[in-house]
Amino acid sequence: MEIYKIKNKDCELEIYGGLIKSIKIIIGSNKYEILGYDPENYVSAFIMAPWANRIKNGKFDCNKGSYDFSIDNPFQIKHAIHGTVMYSEWKLEEMSDEVISITTKLSKPWPYKGIVRFKILLGNKKIHNELTIINEDSEIMPYSIGWHPWFKRKLSKGELKIKFDAKYKWELIDGIPSSKKIHSEEISMFAKGFTPKPGTLDDCYRINHNSDVCLVWPELTLKINSSNECGHLMVYAPSSPNSDLLCVEPQTATINPFQLDQEQIDDTGVLYVNPGESYKNFTEWSW
Repeated sequence: MEIYKIKNKDCELEIYGGLIKSIKIIIGSNKYEILGYDPENYVSAFIMAPWANRIKNGKFDCNKGSYDFSIDNPFQIKHAIHGTVMYSEWKLEEMSDEVISITTKLSKPWPYKGIVRFKILLGNKKIHNELTIINEDSEIMPYSIGWHPWFKRKLSKGELKIKFDAKYKWELIDGIPSSKKIHSEEISMFAKGFTPKPGTLDDCYRINHNSDVCLVWPELTLKINSSNECGHLMVYAPSSPNSDLLCVEPQTATINPFQLDQEQIDDTGVLYVNPGESYKNFTEWSW
């Protein structure tokens, strides 16, 4: 696959397949690579669609029937995870110096026909990421989407601090939410700016309306401002071999949202798109 490059005076991006391989932010004479990249350990800034995060035991029930996504699961866990487009073939749709648009078709085991479009637009000290899901099926389609960037803990000096305001965190049991929404200790710490230690967090937070997410390194501050539908945020602090990285993932829904939605649990973030229609969400990163 070809590596596509777009850039302006403030940053340089490399896009490989359906992921962002590199983001270099330019400040004065310095270039700061803010992403990690190690495909052998699934480390890349990839897209999650048509579901973000995990589906419990891979069991998916919808208006088209009942499905077991665990059969086609490439990860060595029992839950279906991160959707299908991470491994899809992406096609270039549009490209200029500061804009790129790529598309891919939804594929098995997802039972609905459709297209995902990923568009990146560079602006004045900002990167605007758009995800559009297009329903080409005859049935209304549930979905969730998200971004899964792996950020470096250190650029050249001190460690990254994460700052955001959250309503609550979903209580997780074996990596899957119960119906409980809890106000955990680290929520207050994130409100002030917090650096989670490696191996301590893999959790989903419900962000307060209009709350930015700030990644604060000594060298720069990256502000993540997402569309209202992207009301959930995963924070993952992996242990070795990726303990030098932190994942901060804006997404539309919590973990296992389809099953929770069927149990009539509120605020899961599941979205629906009608046949022949499309739905667009964005996350914008500025500094």
